[in-house]
Amino acid sequence: MIVLLVVVVALGFGLSIISQSITDTEIAGHSEESARAFNAAEAGIEDALGNLSSLVIGDNYTLIKDGVDVTYSVSGDSFLEGVYSENDTATVVLDGADTLTIEWVNSGNTQENPGTCNGVSGGAPASLLITVINNVNQIGRYGLNACDLDSVNGMTRVGVSNGTEGYLRQYLLAVAASDELVKIRPIYNQAKIRVTGDTLPVQVYGIDSRAQSPTLESKAIQVSRTVPATPAIFDYVLFSGINIVQ
Repeated sequence: MIVLLVVVVALGFGLSIISQSITDTEIAGHSEESARAFNAAEAGIEDALGNLSSLVIGDNYTLIKDGVDVTYSVSGDSFLEGVYSENDTATVVLDGADTLTIEWVNSGNTQENPGTCNGVSGGAPASLLITVINNVNQIGRYGLNACDLDSVNGMTRVGVSNGTEGYLRQYLLAVAASDELVKIRPIYNQAKIRVTGDTLPVQVYGIDSRAQSPTLESKAIQVSRTVPATPAIFDYVLFSGINIVQ
């Protein structure tokens, strides 16, 4: 009886160890397949980013990455909206003549709308420096104040031209058919900015990539990307097609 009892206990321990080993192996296999599916979904994002100019909005595209099936699609928004830090730059791509509606500052955000109007960082709702660039690299500049700072900086005061849907200010900017880019820089504060227009091309791409491994492990990744633009520091760079003589 003692021998049988020892055998039963040993067998129980052995079965427990075998079961735990099988479980660990299955978990490791699931983790590996999950990582493969995630990497494949990322590959779909990279493939979409590398071919944005040739992809059709709304169509589905497929590829195989390390034996994993990937499906991705691209959507597009013909307006620009986001929160931009002080001295960061929002870039709007144009496509022919239009009138842009520029709205800025979240009126309900105490950081963006501090209730004061001082020409120092964080002391006023953001003012905007706007640069319009045409197809022969000629530049037009506009300065818009959200509050009474025109005597300090000489920029145009928008006054009480309230925006919609919680935006503090609104300005209508007329652009010509030859204009190609509009760059908007908030100063004095960060600002939520929205730019809309009747004939704007896609300003923000949304990419949805989904991958499923042969063991049915699935992963999905969504990213958004604005149109390519130079960093804000390039606003201070002088370009010339010929040698510059001082």
